[in-house]
Amino acid sequence: MNVEIHKLTPELAEDYARFFDETPHNDEYKRKCYCVSCRADAAKGEGWPDKTADRRAVAVERVKNGHIRGYLAYHDNKIVGWCNANTKSDCQKVIKRIISKHINAPGEDCKDDEKIKFIFCFAIAPDYRRKGVASRLLEYVCNDAKSDGYHFIEVFTRKEYAHDGFRGVFEMYEKHGFYIHTEQDGKVIMRKALT
Repeated sequence: MNVEIHKLTPELAEDYARFFDETPHNDEYKRKCYCVSCRADAAKGEGWPDKTADRRAVAVERVKNGHIRGYLAYHDNKIVGWCNANTKSDCQKVIKRIISKHINAPGEDCKDDEKIKFIFCFAIAPDYRRKGVASRLLEYVCNDAKSDGYHFIEVFTRKEYAHDGFRGVFEMYEKHGFYIHTEQDGKVIMRKALT
């Protein structure tokens, strides 16, 4: 399948929101996320609007001002996949909140001499799942991060598939050269060196 990957830009904000209008984030999560929670300071607190329309509006604004970053996968000029990937130091507080729910050691702060990209999640249109779209997105993110001077890419996932598979599956990361950086009860922070 021919898939084109594009970095999310302010000009693509409405296309991005439309993708979430039409695509479930995953099979278990019925609310429309728009990846707003990945930039909220507290779970369901500041930055997490309750109404779908409000989350959509916040998402469009955050794409336009550069707070939501990532990559879109297109097939036949239609968005079929999304990967939320951001600079770890820009999201350190959020990353620690998300991971600390699952692992007692939520990872270190970024060192001054390290530039790390963090992958929050994937959303793939139902008709395009298990067709390599997430893998193509991951490959593109790794190559783009390397050319942008990042030292590492990190991700939080599980060794066994679970309903929150929107984080990406363990085997996909292994296949692309990620290794376990931190592990607890089958939950892992994985890392790939880019230098």
